[in-house]
Amino acid sequence: MSKYYLGKLLTKAIKALPRSKKVSPDIKSVPRTKLSVKESLKKTRGDEFYKRIKKLDEGRKKVEEGKKMMKEGQKIRKGMKDTGKAFQFKNMKSYHAINPEGDAKKYKIKKGIAGGD
Repeated sequence: MSKYYLGKLLTKAIKALPRSKKVSPDIKSVPRTKLSVKESLKKTRGDEFYKRIKKLDEGRKKVEEGKKMMKEGQKIRKGMKDTGKAFQFKNMKSYHAINPEGDAKKYKIKKGIAGGD
C-alpha cells in the first residue's frame, strides 16, 4: 500500500466518526453596563489624567538622568583636557583628542591651557 492510499483511508475514517452537533443559542440581548454615561465619562477622564501623570513622571526621570549623564560627560572631558589627552580651541565648545605621536607640539598646546570651561 502506498502512503497516498493510507492517507485517503484515514481521512475517510475520521470524517465517518459521529460528532455531536451542538448549536449555540441565539443572542437575544446585550447586557447593559453598570456605569451611567456620566460615570463612564468621569472614569475615562480619570484614566487619561493618570496616563498624563505617568508620562510626566517618566519625562522628569529622563531629564534627571540626562542631567546626571551631562555632568559625568563634562567631568570626563575636563579630566582629559587637564591631563593633556584632549584640548579645546578658544571660543569653541568642542573638545578634540590629542594624538600621542605629537599633536601637542604641532598645535603648540600646553597642558590644560587651551580654552576653558
